[in-house]
Amino acid sequence: MSFLTRSSLKNRLILSLATLAIVALGLISMGSLKQELMPSLQAPMAFISAQSQGLAPEEMASSVTEPVEQAVRAVPGVTSVTSTTSSGGAQILVEWSFGENDEETLRTIRSATESLKPSFPSGTEVQVASGGAGDLPAMVLSAGTSGDQETFGDALQQTVVPALKGVPGVRAVELAGQETQRITIDLRPADVTRLKVEPSTLGPILETHGAALPAGQADSAEGPLSITVGSRLATLEDIQALPVPTPEGAVTVAEFADVSIETVPAQTISRVNGNPSLTLQIIPSQGANVVDISHGVNAELDRLAPIVKAEFVTIFDQAPYIEQSIHDLSVEGGLGLLFAVLVILAFLRSWRSTVIAAVSIPLSLLITLVGLWWSGNTLNILTLGALTIAIGRVVDDSIVVIENISRRRGDGPLTIDGIVASVRQVAGAITASTLTTVAVFLPIAFVSGIAGQLFRPFAVTVSIALLASLVVSLTIVPVLASWFLNRAPKHRAAAAEAAQPVSEGSADDAPLAHENEVPSELDEIHTAPDRLQRTFMPALNATRRHPVITLVASALLLVATLGMTPFIQTDFLGSSGQASLQVVQTPPKEATADLVAAAEPVEKTLGKIAEIDDITTSIPVPTPGTPTSITYDLRVKDGADVAAVESKVQKALDGLADSGTIELASQDASLAGAGDGIALAIQGNDPAALRTASDLLEKQLADADGVRSVKSELAGEQPVLRVKVDEPLAARLGFDRATIAKAVQEALSGTTVGTLMYEGRERDIVVRTPGSARTADKLGEIMLPVTAQQTAEAQKAAADALEAKAKAKTEEAKTKAEKELDSQINTATKQRAELAGQIGALNKQLAELSAAPIVPADPLSPEDEAVLQAQAERAEQLSALQSAIEGAQSGIKAADEQIKALHQSRTDAAAQQVEAEAAEAEQKAATEVTGTAIPLAAIATVEEELTAPTITRAEGERQVTLTVTPEKGGLSAASRAIDEAIAETDLPAGVTFEQGGASAQQDEAFSQLGLAMLGAIVLVLLVMVATFRNFRGPLVLLISIPFAATGAILGLLLTGTPMGLPALIGLLMLIGIVVTNAIVLMDLVNRLRVAGASLDEAVEHGTRLRLRPILMTAAATVFALVPMSLGLTGGGVFISKPLAIVVIGGLVSSTLLTLVLVPVLYTLVERSRDRRIAKRAERRARREERRAASAEETTDVFEVAADRE
Repeated sequence: MSFLTRSSLKNRLILSLATLAIVALGLISMGSLKQELMPSLQAPMAFISAQSQGLAPEEMASSVTEPVEQAVRAVPGVTSVTSTTSSGGAQILVEWSFGENDEETLRTIRSATESLKPSFPSGTEVQVASGGAGDLPAMVLSAGTSGDQETFGDALQQTVVPALKGVPGVRAVELAGQETQRITIDLRPADVTRLKVEPSTLGPILETHGAALPAGQADSAEGPLSITVGSRLATLEDIQALPVPTPEGAVTVAEFADVSIETVPAQTISRVNGNPSLTLQIIPSQGANVVDISHGVNAELDRLAPIVKAEFVTIFDQAPYIEQSIHDLSVEGGLGLLFAVLVILAFLRSWRSTVIAAVSIPLSLLITLVGLWWSGNTLNILTLGALTIAIGRVVDDSIVVIENISRRRGDGPLTIDGIVASVRQVAGAITASTLTTVAVFLPIAFVSGIAGQLFRPFAVTVSIALLASLVVSLTIVPVLASWFLNRAPKHRAAAAEAAQPVSEGSADDAPLAHENEVPSELDEIHTAPDRLQRTFMPALNATRRHPVITLVASALLLVATLGMTPFIQTDFLGSSGQASLQVVQTPPKEATADLVAAAEPVEKTLGKIAEIDDITTSIPVPTPGTPTSITYDLRVKDGADVAAVESKVQKALDGLADSGTIELASQDASLAGAGDGIALAIQGNDPAALRTASDLLEKQLADADGVRSVKSELAGEQPVLRVKVDEPLAARLGFDRATIAKAVQEALSGTTVGTLMYEGRERDIVVRTPGSARTADKLGEIMLPVTAQQTAEAQKAAADALEAKAKAKTEEAKTKAEKELDSQINTATKQRAELAGQIGALNKQLAELSAAPIVPADPLSPEDEAVLQAQAERAEQLSALQSAIEGAQSGIKAADEQIKALHQSRTDAAAQQVEAEAAEAEQKAATEVTGTAIPLAAIATVEEELTAPTITRAEGERQVTLTVTPEKGGLSAASRAIDEAIAETDLPAGVTFEQGGASAQQDEAFSQLGLAMLGAIVLVLLVMVATFRNFRGPLVLLISIPFAATGAILGLLLTGTPMGLPALIGLLMLIGIVVTNAIVLMDLVNRLRVAGASLDEAVEHGTRLRLRPILMTAAATVFALVPMSLGLTGGGVFISKPLAIVVIGGLVSSTLLTLVLVPVLYTLVERSRDRRIAKRAERRARREERRAASAEETTDVFEVAADRE
């Protein structure tokens, strides 16, 4: 690697310009990096939310939850499916392995869910959302006012929300807690049936009349005028007057429905500091800078607050904590830099050398910022903590380089070849040491879960910083040394003046510095020891003279410290410093009628605690039969001790009477996805056995060691209304369960047919049938819709009625005809009898006349005969006239009778026409008859039942979860207490247990990081084997790794710091850090031996010559981390403090043991090797001697034989 040094020294101007460019780019990157609280966490999971109003938990589970579970469990890669089902809703969590194609898996899950929708109950809505922290709000605000709440809500919706959406980086603004209004059209079934209105036409009609339609322009004297058809619906009267077409003509909505505005209450009542409020959530866009969003939102709120007369209270804001963390970590980093510089100055006793070494810190950090910006990482707690921790490590390479340059220069002038030779001597060692530290972070790339996602940016940051420090130490530091250390000391000024200038040719050919002027490794052996070496070397030499005692003592120390590990507390991630307090109140049953009144005493009590800034209360809508929990989120004042405030709050709450059960807990807002609770899952198929096991374990764990609180998700039984249908009757009338359920739902909540801009706001329009005051006791009075079967029955009944009427008329006509015929027969019989009587009288007269004698009359005179003839003629004339008159009268009478008959015929025909038309109308009416609406009670009974409020399932089995909150640092103790409780409690058969939550996350993370440590050790071994070209040296160096754990364990125990992920990352770092000093030491020892020094000389003088850089680098790193280990500012303390404590403790112990053990072990190993080599050489020599002796004997034999011949 010395070619970099030579090239840099030959191209100083180019290097200077490149350095300035790096500084400028680093400063630009510093301002361009996105700032956020935590790295974006993308969990391999999906959330499926299903809503189906009206279904009880059991029915919801069987008809929706279970089919979805079966479908998503078949998706490739899915490892876990859990669900929670309640009345009308289900939440299903689907998890898959890290490393799978998240987008493809999510798309497959969505497809599987969509394919099930046709089989779901009518009205079921299903949504699929991905897991991750991308939707974590940048800010959560509370808005309150002393004025009218509805007007205030409208003002926020119309003024504040659009203004906040306009802030750069804001993706969405969600307003919650507001009572909404909707337009309801309550149908009157009787009028709907009477007027033959089709309710499904209301939606399109409302949409058509909801806006005025443009119709072009018309010319006028004043110019073109716009033509608009119709006008917008603006009032309820406009909706009431809206015409609706029917078969009988258009009718208005008011003729068959009641139109009104209805208020929909909020699902949760929000209160801040005892006053009603609304909640605003600010959701950032992907990649947005939440700090800029916070500043922009606060500026808008300051401007809008007087306008809307609102009081805005910040409930959650990432920006202040981010800014405070940046400031705090910057302060700690600055202090660490100052301490490191002072350590370097104390060791080198030269301000020039100190400045040159210290320059590597800001340059390395600036290069790291460029790397973070280029790789798309952000500035968050993890990357900031990595930068702060890197301050103590990035100076190590430069310290070794500058110390070696200064020491090898002696009192003479500094030459180019001297610099190159000095760098060459340590280049391999510092390269190997840096690569070993970088290599330990490579396995983190394969760590899954929250540990991998959290610490991957940390590893990238540290790796970039270390590689940057290596490049700086090999390039910039030598150049700065050539500029600032070129002067010889005053007493050797003459020697400095004798130095020649550097030529432009090769450094090897430069007249100023020849190779023979560069001191060799053996020359350094004879240098006089300095004060530091004289102080430490006697003790170090004594340990080498007594190797057995040294090794035994070291082994005992290692065993003793490892034996202390059970006393170390455990924690998963610790606290980020952004802790808040939360109070959960479960009021007594009698207080559920007025939850606001139940919350007020708690709010007043908490409001008296001076250290609490704001109290945010969330009051849910109560669910019958289940306990209702009121949540109070307490925002502690800046600088207040959360633990002390927690104690005050607990004391104040203990004094409350008749307030039900009140629990207090602290939570970490920035680590919401990595809580410290243990989720104990109890699985089985018997609900009674699950409840029994839950109750027994909850009681057993309540007083267990390490357990702070235990809470079961089982609650009281929830009442539901069960509509039991008379199936045969319902089937005959054409009703099924779906039809009945839909009718009940539409009666209770209605059907949304559209939206309408009303009074400046978009409002839903809901059409519904009367719901009998929508109370449970009158559910049976809900009118059901008329079915096709009902209509068919009604039409059949009408047709049967018409047929019976026609038959009755036919019978009536037949009877009438028979009566008339009987009357005519009677009349004819009577007339015949009369005529028969007249014939008898006439026959009598005829007989009398026939029997009477004929008496001729006296002859008459002609005059008398003429008179008689005239009388006869007159009589004949009179008789003829009388006959004519009678004939005319008879004709008149016949004509009258004919006219009368014709009139009667016409009357009869008209009557028949009327009857025919009436019959036709009745026939037509019979075909148009519809059924009559009946109430629900006519075909069903409504009964109240008790059921579980929620049903939780995991992998197809029912599950109950116990949430166990451990004491601070007592995660392992709580986990052991759970195992003991399961073992000691007599639990029902058929139930199984599984620990989840923080305990499972910790176990998984610890096991993965343990494997990462083994992988890191293997990588370190490979790097060292490549450096030393053998296995002996690397195996000796690995001895220092376990001894790093001794200091780390002691550090955790002495400071009371729990063992968590940050501490494990510190141990992982130690694997690379602790071998760096040993590499530097062994590299020089090997060089001395190659140069011709004996084993003892090489070990003794190698240790002496590397004592200063080893102590200096270790001290610089330790003192740079001291501010962080003390948590002076508190910024990023949950990451930096445990990590710094582990690194400091491990580095101190490993450095001391490296100076003691490595020389001892190296001496033993190499001496044993030398002995083996010597023995092998001795055997070889003896074989050669024997071979030579044998050859001589053979020669002598031949000579004797020759002499005899």
